[in-house]
Amino acid sequence: MAALALSGSLPAHAQQSLEPPASARCLILPARGGELDGAEAMSVEALHLTAEALRAELALRGESVWPADRASERFEVLGSAPAPEVSQSDIDRWVERSRAAVRYLARADYKAARRELKAAQRVADRAADELNREAARAQQVLDTCLFMVRAYVETKNTADARQQARECRQLVPRVEPSAFRHTPEVRELLAEVDAQMAAEAPGMLAVTSDPPDCLVRINGVELGRTPLAGIELPVAMYRLQVECEPGQRGRIHRIAIASGPNALSFDGSLERAVRTRPVLHLSYPGREAWAERMSHAAELGAVLGGAYELVVSSVDASVVRIDSNADGFEPASIWIPAHEGVPDTEDVRRALDALFEGRSVDFTGAHPLARASWRAKPAATAIPALAAAAVEASGPEREYTPRPRNQSIAGWTLFGAGVASIGASIGLHVWRGDLGDRFIASPASLDDAKRWSDARIAVWTTAAFGGVATSAAMPLILPDRRRTPWWGWTLGAVGLGLTGYAIYEGVTMTSCPEPFIADEAAARACVARGQEAGRLSLALAGAAPLLTIPLVYLLRPQRVEPSVSVSAGGAVVQIRKAF
Repeated sequence: MAALALSGSLPAHAQQSLEPPASARCLILPARGGELDGAEAMSVEALHLTAEALRAELALRGESVWPADRASERFEVLGSAPAPEVSQSDIDRWVERSRAAVRYLARADYKAARRELKAAQRVADRAADELNREAARAQQVLDTCLFMVRAYVETKNTADARQQARECRQLVPRVEPSAFRHTPEVRELLAEVDAQMAAEAPGMLAVTSDPPDCLVRINGVELGRTPLAGIELPVAMYRLQVECEPGQRGRIHRIAIASGPNALSFDGSLERAVRTRPVLHLSYPGREAWAERMSHAAELGAVLGGAYELVVSSVDASVVRIDSNADGFEPASIWIPAHEGVPDTEDVRRALDALFEGRSVDFTGAHPLARASWRAKPAATAIPALAAAAVEASGPEREYTPRPRNQSIAGWTLFGAGVASIGASIGLHVWRGDLGDRFIASPASLDDAKRWSDARIAVWTTAAFGGVATSAAMPLILPDRRRTPWWGWTLGAVGLGLTGYAIYEGVTMTSCPEPFIADEAAARACVARGQEAGRLSLALAGAAPLLTIPLVYLLRPQRVEPSVSVSAGGAVVQIRKAF
């Protein structure tokens, strides 16, 4: 996690709700600060414009890139989030609702009391890290929470009262409630819950930090200073803050305390640098701190599950620097002009080409100039990063990127349902042929004629659903590729063949004379026509997904690169596509 490294038995929190990306992604990070102290630095918003230009070009090349808003949201869940901002009006409303709840409890109006308490509790849950910073206010948070316990106790809802008391203790750990504000039943129940939680195998929290002597808070409650060890906490989720600078709120790290040892180490320099608003970025006060940007970017990339990082920082108000970092690949740095953070499209392409080839180049002058990368010593096993033609002893570059896991699961489920439906249609087609033979044997039987005629609906319906389902599954299961693969064209050709066969069946279809009841020859002709129609529907059902395969690769948006050029003589719109 950002600024935290966990060891021992602490489980990876929040992974159940946010699975890692199905494929490795590039993380593009703006970094405020620069290589020249005192130079006019670009704003985060300006650096974000350069990052977006890089992101768009990488998407056109088929690379999987973290969207800026998604990276920020995910990091706040898996890494750290800014401390909550609580206004005085929020606190006043919370106090007023707490007092109103007490008045309602005194009148035994439990419905109104629960309404006020739930409203007050929503504020406390959101801002507990801020409210619990002061001992008196933390006690008030606990008291307000316990008023809800009282409402449950006095309405004979023992189970909910016990659960609420446990949540109150987790919300405000290691704080005792007011001595005279609660009924004996509530105090007894809280004592029972405390005893039960103490009897459970607790988690033992230990926190170290660099620098040391930093204040540690859990849900806003002060625990001590680093290095900290031997802190017993019930097994639960908590919000941790480590504050090394007086008066500055620490970022919120959501941690899952497990039974047994839970050891955490804290990197103060990363904590000071990381920001998630308005986008995920790094911010440094000067060149010395800025020099740590690549190691910090690697830590953020590890949290998000990315494969490599591009760090965008400013040299001055009109030049940006782009540094690349990927394990096993050649580190590289690029300098390009960018007026107010907006680089030229061609400069972005040249920059990425050089980075992917492991070359460090300055493109700001009249001619490109070779320069040293951010890490002068190259990796011993480096290969050109992401170069399309690079093939080394470690193996060929991966030519495709799997679809995200959730899309893949949905796609294969839909594909399986479609194949099963086409299989059922084939079986129904054969069954209808048997019904047709019975009808031919007794053409005067209205029952045999009706059964044979009605069976066509099941054949056509299952064939149509199978074709639609398997076709719809293709965009979800086909991996991303730079261009349409050879087997895509081959399967598309097979689909064209099946379409041609279906057209042939339709054109040469046997005529069915009317009426055909009690006429064996007419019945035979109509049954033949029905079987031909069944084969036509099955051919189209099989052709649809096969034709969809090359279309998916041709029409995927990230494969198409539009450009517009305007001159005095008119405008030209061009679309570039890798076929």
